[in-house]
Amino acid sequence: MKKSVRLSLIIVAAVAAISTTVAASTFVQSNEKLYELERAVRLQNLSDIAVRNNDFALACKAQTEAEKALSQANLRSEDVVGMVDKSRVELCSKAAKVIVSK
Repeated sequence: MKKSVRLSLIIVAAVAAISTTVAASTFVQSNEKLYELERAVRLQNLSDIAVRNNDFALACKAQTEAEKALSQANLRSEDVVGMVDKSRVELCSKAAKVIVSK
């Protein structure tokens, strides 16, 4: 009887330790993902401001960094990543045209 109680306590303690570890790991991963998503939004805003000011080189750089931030966040929404990539390609080609025309 005492052995089964000890075994039960050991199992409960092990499950609690594993659950705590998994929860802590999930929390850390979520925080890192949130940081990268916030970074991507700030860079996207910078890109929009740069486009309004006709600074396509800055917009291209900001869009490139936003795309990197989204990939670091392991975003599963391919449509969002695709839109950022498409926007980056367009802005960088405009930036290249501006540089060539100068």
